Amino acid sequence: MENLIPCRFHIEVESVLKAEGLRATKQRLDIWDELSATNKHRDIETILSSLKKKKINVLKKLILDDGKFLYEHNKKTITPQHDHIVCEDCGEIFEFFDNSISQIEDKIAKNLNLKVTKRVHQLSATCTGTKCNHIES
Repeated sequence: MENLIPCRFHIEVESVLKAEGLRATKQRLDIWDELSATNKHRDIETILSSLKKKKINVLKKLILDDGKFLYEHNKKTITPQHDHIVCEDCGEIFEFFDNSISQIEDKIAKNLNLKVTKRVHQLSATCTGTKCNHIES
């Protein structure tokens, strides 16, 4: 029951993706399989939950301060563990990575006899100039 959609449907999906200028990656085909597995209309949370139960973790959810949800790919092998800074002026999200942050978190957890299994780190910031520099970029 792992692959509910016959391969011939993947060939059709691949041609549609190619026409849109996209590659038919395993993640896209996994999402297609999940969407095609039922005729029910489902929200994104239900779809992601179902994928997660099948050990298919293609997206990571970001929860912003305003309660808005955004999603990014979950390519751990391509993108290292990273954090986010959200510009309060324009809403642009900047990704950053600093290994010392993880080291500090691990040290704190160790001192408490804990091991970090999940981390969520998001900063909010405002532009330091008189005009938000990110709007034009």
